[in-house]
Amino acid sequence: MRELLRKHGQTIINVVLVVCLGHYALERGATALRQAQLEHTVDLVETAFFVHNVVMLTLILVRRPHQAIDKSVLHQAVALVAFFSGITFVRASEPGPVMVALSQVVTAAAIILGTAALVNLGRSFGILVSVRKVRINGLYAVIRHPMYFTDILWRVGIILKNPCPLNFTIFVVSSACYVYRALLEEKFLSRWPEYRDYMQKVSYRFLPGIF
Repeated sequence: MRELLRKHGQTIINVVLVVCLGHYALERGATALRQAQLEHTVDLVETAFFVHNVVMLTLILVRRPHQAIDKSVLHQAVALVAFFSGITFVRASEPGPVMVALSQVVTAAAIILGTAALVNLGRSFGILVSVRKVRINGLYAVIRHPMYFTDILWRVGIILKNPCPLNFTIFVVSSACYVYRALLEEKFLSRWPEYRDYMQKVSYRFLPGIF
């Protein structure tokens, strides 16, 4: 068993993640499809979100094995809370057509940019704090953490459409986790010269000229 895990542990983890996350993506996609059939409309945001999830699940299946992984339980807990916090938001009463429309625009932008960041990251995609291969193309040539930025932006869209104290709390906690994860990841990856060079070339983490 130990030898099996040593040789195929990453593959087993990838398959488990795809099964669990794929169930969520398919269930949400099926719900959106049924709604579209009833209303005879196509929800472009839900369609884009489904495509985003398909890209992510594909990358999980084919991603490179990590070269090294942060062994801190606390650090990995922060990474997991940030990644999975998106499924904890609840539905709330819609604030009005203007805010709903704004939410759609923000969410669509987040999904499109997030999908682009996924493509840029390619087989280096990971959920935990680890190192595979440093990516410096596309959005990663602009900011260091475009995936985390777009995830936070997506949560802004959720808050705009579903404003309530619980969702706002989730947003604050998850955003803080993403920022903290970025700092932890940079500290871990800076052990490798190529990432230190990358940090010299790309100065900002989330917002060019600001942070």
